[in-house]
Amino acid sequence: MIIFLADDVGYGDLKSYGHPTQEWGPIDDLAEEGMKFTSLYSTSSLCSPSRAALLTGRLPIRIGVYGKLMNFYLQSPNGLPKDEITLPEILRDVGYATGMVGKWHLGINDYTPMSGVHLPHYHGFDWVGTNLPFTNVWVCDETKKHMDAPDPSMCFMYDNETIIQQPFSHQHLTKTFVDEASTFIKQQTEKDKPFFLYLSFAHNHVAMFTGKDTKFTSKRGIYGAGIRELSWGVGEIMKKIKSLGIDNNTLVFFTSDNGGHIELCNEGGNNGILKGGKANYYEGGIRVPGILRWPGQISAGTINSNIVSQMDTFTTFVNLAGGKAPSDRVIDGRDITKQLLGAMKLKNVTKTEKRILFFYCNDMLFAVRYGSYKVHFYTMPVKNKEEYADACGEGGFPTTMYFNCLYCPSDCVIKHDPPLIFNVDADPGEEYQLDPALHELLLLEVKYLLEKHNSGLIKGEDLLSAYNQPSQPCCDSSKPSCSCNYP
Repeated sequence: MIIFLADDVGYGDLKSYGHPTQEWGPIDDLAEEGMKFTSLYSTSSLCSPSRAALLTGRLPIRIGVYGKLMNFYLQSPNGLPKDEITLPEILRDVGYATGMVGKWHLGINDYTPMSGVHLPHYHGFDWVGTNLPFTNVWVCDETKKHMDAPDPSMCFMYDNETIIQQPFSHQHLTKTFVDEASTFIKQQTEKDKPFFLYLSFAHNHVAMFTGKDTKFTSKRGIYGAGIRELSWGVGEIMKKIKSLGIDNNTLVFFTSDNGGHIELCNEGGNNGILKGGKANYYEGGIRVPGILRWPGQISAGTINSNIVSQMDTFTTFVNLAGGKAPSDRVIDGRDITKQLLGAMKLKNVTKTEKRILFFYCNDMLFAVRYGSYKVHFYTMPVKNKEEYADACGEGGFPTTMYFNCLYCPSDCVIKHDPPLIFNVDADPGEEYQLDPALHELLLLEVKYLLEKHNSGLIKGEDLLSAYNQPSQPCCDSSKPSCSCNYP
């Protein structure tokens, strides 16, 4: 089993999802060879909550991955709670080797700069290779277009639990992830041992980059080149599993943690016809690309338009591996095995279920998706394309890193009473509001389901508000500015 997780890649960024100029790549091959989801949702429009939900099958608010900082930061003394049961922990218990390489962003240290108590090794991954415990950010730019030099305090790379580069270089980053992942797969295959690999790419979060190993270019510029390198990485892993003769036995899932960051002009993602993007809860922030491939089990070229959550990955993978999901807590992800295996007989899975998905910003319930409808209790203002373009430089060059609105609550958050209603099957761009007076039955159904949800909701302890400066990683505290092994 493999999860390929992209970073900030929007619904419309891939050729197979309709981008007119993005070059075709191995990710698009996955869509031709497997099942493409058209209504797949992340639980959050930001990195840490989304990733926590993916690995646990639970809403971030239940886990405690909410709070005023919105994400885990360098100085956060908290991380993914140890008492949360993760997908790799369950798979390990049923005999799988578990490995991880790439971006983590679910906590690093507690109250000392090198404790590493929240790193992936402590959450079910037996092998952890090169990883970014925090993330790739704007101030890690090496092109000298945005920064004179990367900021060591925010840009660092680990090998398992040890800092090996601060700041880190992008030049061989993707190839390193891919080479180490390939070695892990080969080693487990030679042992005839089933494996779970979580390959979490740095692409296509700012800072933009392509490595010296690939030197990709694109009609779209550096953003499109990043998509090509991301896709190349996926392709190299697919080549490896085919060469090892395990192609038909390997379930592969590709997705993105949230929508594209549209404020960043041509260095931000493309969310297609969807409104909004990263950090807000219109469709562009939370509806993401998703592709499952499993030869012999899922028919090639299948389209699944059912409402699916990334949390379903947890429950489905556990079931397929012969494990059992925890029974002592609420698991929000559903087992969609029947949708997958039934697709051997169907080219399209098109029934729109009356399923409800809940979307929280911090601990505020912002919106729900229910059947064909999206109901917004709060929104953030979204500019039109011309307004975003006014803040860009020549040819769409981003001149600053910003969000139009980010924090919940804040002055930019708008409350709606009655709520906004859109039919996102008929109007996925959320352009045409429906009259609440004509949809009273819908609102009554949603109210009933919310009351049911709230009656069983036990909020986890807020983990994203604490701030502790000594938690910040530093490879050599004797230096005025932490810096180690940067080329």
